[in-house]
Amino acid sequence: MAILQSVLQKFSRKPPVTELAEPARRLARKIEHYAPLFALQEKRQLIEVTSERTGETYQSMILAIDLNRQTLELDELFPQPASHIYRPGDIFTLKHHHQGQILTVSTPLESILVSLNSPVYCLRLPDEVSYQHRRKHPRISLSRQQPLSVRLQSPWRTPWYATANNISTGGMRLVVGGNVVDQLARDSVLPECEFKFHENFQIRCQATVKAFRFVRRPYRRTEISIEFKDLGPQQSLQLHQLISALQAPAKAA
Repeated sequence: MAILQSVLQKFSRKPPVTELAEPARRLARKIEHYAPLFALQEKRQLIEVTSERTGETYQSMILAIDLNRQTLELDELFPQPASHIYRPGDIFTLKHHHQGQILTVSTPLESILVSLNSPVYCLRLPDEVSYQHRRKHPRISLSRQQPLSVRLQSPWRTPWYATANNISTGGMRLVVGGNVVDQLARDSVLPECEFKFHENFQIRCQATVKAFRFVRRPYRRTEISIEFKDLGPQQSLQLHQLISALQAPAKAA
């Protein structure tokens, strides 16, 4: 009996605290890292979901976060997209605004499941998750009476003529007529971006696509947010002076 008790005690001993501490710490770090996503799931907050391939924007909610499988499950998209329009590998950008900051993550679709006759979108859990200030550079809206024309070259080297809705020292929001989302992808490079305010102030640079969407009403157009690339020091200074001058009347008003 004494031998049996000894054997039972040996197998019933709890593992040393050090063996449990490190996995627990790793799990705690993961939970803390993804705390913004867990908060959105717990509060059942609506988030914006944009497909980089189609440019379409939807609303959805986070249903589940699996830290072991590194996946994130989204509820069905609203408005409901056409069947079979999305497939594994498509990139989705998730956004949520909170107190002047924005959470933005881009991650690929792994699969689409069906639960209770409704689709569930299973995405890869992103590596980086945090809220950032909405804009590093304040943007100034441009008057419709004095539109700024911009000449672009698409990633496919197609010439585009656009109108700027707003501008900052870091980039601008553009409108191109028609649907050109099939030529766009997030972080793709526009080889040419050219515009001028007068003869002595002309900007010519490359640009990086940061966001885009196709809008049907009141007319068919594609809205594109770009970030200036390889802007020279003199051009950056001129642009900064211009933005400051445009801001002054707005602040005075």
